Amino acid sequence: MKRSLLLLSPLLLAACASAPTDPKQDVAAAPIDKDTICERETRTGTLMPTLRCRTAAQREADKRDAEAVSDAVRRGAPTPAPKNGS
Repeated sequence: MKRSLLLLSPLLLAACASAPTDPKQDVAAAPIDKDTICERETRTGTLMPTLRCRTAAQREADKRDAEAVSDAVRRGAPTPAPKNGS
């Protein structure tokens, strides 16, 4: 009994695994409206991708924040706190 259970365990685990996704058919990069773009990203510390949708204004604010941090690092000043609370 134990032997058959050990032999069937990998099959059961393999049956529960999800199929790999084809990045060419990924709709995550499709825009919701004309200025919103969604991207699939994997955050540090996890292997699970999440869908992140940002408007043009949010992307511009992210770009400004990144440039401000980059400038502060070059000057050796403390990095500014994010303005949007994230």
